[in-house]
Amino acid sequence: MPTVVFLIWSILAGFLSPLIAAEPSIVSYRKTVGPPIVFAPSDAQVSAGGPKGRLIIVNWNVHVGHGDVAGLVDKIFSAEKASGFGKPEFVLLLEESFRQGENIPAPIGIKVPSRIAPPDPKLDIQDVARKLGWWLYYAPSMRNGDGVGVHAEDRGNAILSSLPLGGVEAVELPFAVQRRVALIATISDAQKQPRLRVAVTHFDTRASLINGWIFGGPAARNNQAKEFVSALKKFEADRLPLIVGGDLNTYLGSKTVIDTMSGIASHTDCGNEPTHTWGVKLDHIFASIPANWPGRCVRGDSTFGSDHYPLVLPLNVSW
Repeated sequence: MPTVVFLIWSILAGFLSPLIAAEPSIVSYRKTVGPPIVFAPSDAQVSAGGPKGRLIIVNWNVHVGHGDVAGLVDKIFSAEKASGFGKPEFVLLLEESFRQGENIPAPIGIKVPSRIAPPDPKLDIQDVARKLGWWLYYAPSMRNGDGVGVHAEDRGNAILSSLPLGGVEAVELPFAVQRRVALIATISDAQKQPRLRVAVTHFDTRASLINGWIFGGPAARNNQAKEFVSALKKFEADRLPLIVGGDLNTYLGSKTVIDTMSGIASHTDCGNEPTHTWGVKLDHIFASIPANWPGRCVRGDSTFGSDHYPLVLPLNVSW
């Protein structure tokens, strides 16, 4: 039943959109977003001390500021401590993060995606990184409404990490109905040696009207998956462990997309529970890592304010 509801919503979205106005082109998407953000905390912000614990990987669609990132981190931190582990490190692979700022171009004469209103516009992804004292790589995919000046916003994927980030790269995926930009980064240790590569992506909900609406969605998403896997294969020579997280929007035609993504890393079993509040499983983790690293991947028991549940993969490796 939840899948049917999601299907009906997608049909309506695909039907009404072309009747209201023409979809923006990928060029207009590029013109109306701000620059990427690469943020590193000051030495004073970097937390040290205490026994080292596990590395916690989280894949989560935070629904444009609705997901309480700090609340999730606090809960995991407490659970790790209660289980007898040391201080955990975190890498969060976040879809639908947002940024607010005057350096986002005004959309003069250009139709942009509707705004998903965040509960606190002043707490964007860079503010979250500053408050946590963590590293951040954010690259916008699209505008978040038509606000201008200090009220301008864009949204996209982000990698938020308590460990140093490097080797950042953005991958623009094949255009279907909205611009999608996937991110890649390496995670380094205290000696600044890369030890893990991570990536995050968010695929389209549907295809364009002419390409089949939601019924063309599986092919559109698989096309995006192929491009992303191809980009990741460029790094195979360095043999770094790899973890990929994403909202793949797999409410229809999931097997093909998951099989394609599994061409770069194995699909991680995080259980069969739905990851969206409408009762569908949209979010996934893929991992190519040493056999002794992974703990049990689970879906969080709360959405922490988002419309998606986080997927949490603890790794039995200290940094």
